[in-house]
Amino acid sequence: MDTDEEKEFAWAREEMGSLLERVRSCVLATVSSSGRPLSSYAPVCRDGRGSFLVYVSAMAKHYGHLRRSSLASLSLIEDESVAENLFARKRLTVDCSAKLVKRESDEWVAGVAGLVARHGSTMEYLRDLVDFDLFCLTPEEGRLVLGFGKAYRVFGDGLSEISYLGAGGHRSKS
Repeated sequence: MDTDEEKEFAWAREEMGSLLERVRSCVLATVSSSGRPLSSYAPVCRDGRGSFLVYVSAMAKHYGHLRRSSLASLSLIEDESVAENLFARKRLTVDCSAKLVKRESDEWVAGVAGLVARHGSTMEYLRDLVDFDLFCLTPEEGRLVLGFGKAYRVFGDGLSEISYLGAGGHRSKS
């Protein structure tokens, strides 16, 4: 890897870290048992391994999808009000494997504590409601978009690895 590439990847990692810190909710995509997609959202935090944690009501459609299938995708997207260009909002989209975290387990206690630390009094209230469950979304691979021609593949433990996505960038009609 040459020096320019190393600098660019370091910059991209820094931007991804900033996005993960700033964006407090995710767009959550799940699929029903009949294959119908659903897009919703949930407040989110990350655990020490880089997995994403969401606390979901059993009344939400995506709750049943997460219980039946380990497939999920989430997106963290820069707020429109701060984006330089609406067509190139900074975003991270991640394919994940989802699992229900057993209530009152050490993992549940730590995960809920992370959500309380990030989301405050509302999460403190929801913590004790038994029709909510904690799901751990373990990242498998993702795409990080930081602007036009700035798209990256992120992968590895906690999305610690980065590489270019595709080759040649965008093409226009000749």
